[in-house]
Amino acid sequence: MTSASPALPVAVDAELCRRDGLCARACPLGIMTAGPDGLAAADPVLAKRCIACGHCVGVCPSGALSLTGTAGGGTGPRGPGEPIRKELAVSLEQAEQFLRSRRSLRHFRPEPPERALLVRLLDGAEWAASGHNARPTEWSVLTGRAAVARAAALTLEWMRGVLAAAPEVARRYHMQGMVRACEAGRDLICRDAPCLAAAHGPAEGGMAREDAVAALSYLELLAHAAGLGACWAGFVTIAAAQHPPLAQALGIPAGRVIYGGLLLGRPALRYLRVPPRAPARAVFLGDGA
Repeated sequence: MTSASPALPVAVDAELCRRDGLCARACPLGIMTAGPDGLAAADPVLAKRCIACGHCVGVCPSGALSLTGTAGGGTGPRGPGEPIRKELAVSLEQAEQFLRSRRSLRHFRPEPPERALLVRLLDGAEWAASGHNARPTEWSVLTGRAAVARAAALTLEWMRGVLAAAPEVARRYHMQGMVRACEAGRDLICRDAPCLAAAHGPAEGGMAREDAVAALSYLELLAHAAGLGACWAGFVTIAAAQHPPLAQALGIPAGRVIYGGLLLGRPALRYLRVPPRAPARAVFLGDGA
């Protein structure tokens, strides 16, 4: 028998439930609890506050809990989720090499990544951390060199305006040299990339910027795992917030702003070594060893 509160996007299978209370311990909002017989249940007062984070689903060893939708009455993925496959776990050494081998790539092959691969990577970025599980980040993806070159040209147009109106700011960000290079045929803005993924979110409220940066970081690492190169499109991001024609070309909807962008494509250079980095600068406080 399966039961679910109308206000809670989680269903409980009574036959699978072990009555171990793990879901109650994992629930960050204290919504999950236990009924008189120990069966997992939701607090009827708090159920409407559920953010559909899936902690209760993820911690259940028997798969007794299933997401039935998303918080707020929306639609979304359903079911008990996929078991974590131990054979796919990575060691600390593997994770260190993977992260250390990531490079900001600025030389791309001309063909854009396949649409199916881009969709897979963007879907993977949905597992990035998000404040209150709001996940407000959406994407606008330019594919093909012509579309990305148009974004670079509009960013260049914005730079020329900054040079004229705020030369000190332009000097601080080396815009004069970038403009000269672009006019000479060297795209230092979008690096002739065949794809640009722009992350946008609400203009106000919440942690939209932090959520987008987390999603972009996931996307960059997933791209690295997929054999793609990536580079953060910093000037495009800054320009789009100040130059409406660029925001329009990027497909940023009204009421939303771009919080970051990634240039993506197949690498035209292959990196074979990990450059050194200085040790982390950290101060440890407290009584821990």
